[in-house]
Amino acid sequence: MRLFHATLPVWDLARAETFWRDLLAIERHPTPSYFPETVVFLGLGDTMIHLVRYRDDIPRPDYRSTHLAIEVDDLDAAFARVQATGVRLLTDIVERPDMRCFYFVDTEGNRIELTQH
Repeated sequence: MRLFHATLPVWDLARAETFWRDLLAIERHPTPSYFPETVVFLGLGDTMIHLVRYRDDIPRPDYRSTHLAIEVDDLDAAFARVQATGVRLLTDIVERPDMRCFYFVDTEGNRIELTQH
């Protein structure tokens, strides 16, 4: 029916939450986390992003193997904000027939695509 939530593994829960709040103004979802010491629910439209601090013995995926795509309303402004954070940009803005996008690696090592249709 729809995507309920997507999970991003994180090493530092506070750092990750601050990154998303500062970058795209993504705030906590009204639903409280069931495990607030290890999981933060962020609201994103009609879905959520779960930031999850797994135990250190659980391996994280290689950033090249997965990504999360988030649609924004101003890709140029988002690109400038991401660039200003100093995180690793993987591409410049790419022009496609149906959209524009770019990829970066967030503070926790997750590959993120920001897109504008």
